[in-house]
Amino acid sequence: MSKRPWEFEEPVCAEIGSFYFYLDDKDERGPDSISDYNIAKALCFQCIHRVDCAEWGISNEAHGVWGGMTPKERAYQRQRRGLRLDLS
Repeated sequence: MSKRPWEFEEPVCAEIGSFYFYLDDKDERGPDSISDYNIAKALCFQCIHRVDCAEWGISNEAHGVWGGMTPKERAYQRQRRGLRLDLS
């Protein structure tokens, strides 16, 4: 994939803003944030860029919802694939 998610043409998240996509990791366990993540995930599942965005998130992001995947879900995929997140 050559484009970064914010370079995609007409992504669904661009219509909404980042509120539902970036929650503090510590809040992920709270009832409000779980419903917020569910809103973000539902929006992602309507987007034609979901798979590319998720793959980018797995490789590049520790925070936020990317391609319908939470930080924990992406961490699991990195572990499963033997990938390390380079935050330098």
